[in-house]
Amino acid sequence: MTGKPLRVQVESAEDVAVVRFANPPHGTVSNGGAADLVAAIRPLLAAAETRAIILTGGQDGIFIRHADVRQIATSLERVGMGSVDPQAFATSAFAELGAMLDAAEKPVIAAIDGLCMGGGFEIALACTMRIASPAATAIGLPEIRLDIFPGGGGTQRLSRLVGRHRARLFMLRGDVMTASQALAAGLVDEVVPCALDRALELAGMFAGRSTAAVSAILRLTATDEDRERLAAEACRFGELGLTGEALPEALFQFAEGDVGLEAMR
Repeated sequence: MTGKPLRVQVESAEDVAVVRFANPPHGTVSNGGAADLVAAIRPLLAAAETRAIILTGGQDGIFIRHADVRQIATSLERVGMGSVDPQAFATSAFAELGAMLDAAEKPVIAAIDGLCMGGGFEIALACTMRIASPAATAIGLPEIRLDIFPGGGGTQRLSRLVGRHRARLFMLRGDVMTASQALAAGLVDEVVPCALDRALELAGMFAGRSTAAVSAILRLTATDEDRERLAAEACRFGELGLTGEALPEALFQFAEGDVGLEAMR
């Protein structure tokens, strides 16, 4: 955690709910932030009156910047010390959030009006669709540049979205794209002047459809086979702490310099 106040705000208007995530000043997400998102979104998925959900950022220029690198470094360090089992990564709040969004039988739209990298983009990938604006100047999975890999569902959900080959190259290069580049690559579904405005329009359209039909489409197109691979991905990420390489040290160094975007390009 950054030590700064973390906020998850829920605004509901008729049958659409908007969930805003903010963790000032940098807008990163920790396991605690993921747990807060689970606590905010799960009741909305269960509420009959809510028929579509929008997830967006609560800070100017940021959707969710990326995962809390310091927390990742600490966790990998503890794996190396033997005090944390790599299997714990598969049952973390971050993994729970992704699984919940994957299984959602209501549309969950990511409205990306700002930075969206690493763990932030992994959360967006778990949503039903992604709408971006030109303010989203950095979208991607640059983890390889820190000698780790996307361990919060990225390897599986990106492959599902754009195909295994393109996903592999994207992650191996550590690509970070602008909104227009992300649209061309198939990472987002639309680029519009204001992602939230468009998300509200689409959510209203989905909310006007048959609840039973929308639920059936989402349920029948879900991929249960991904669960085992997602768990394997999370465990393999945790096992990075057993490699004997100086990964936590490098991650701590990055966290100390905090989140300069140039370091992720």
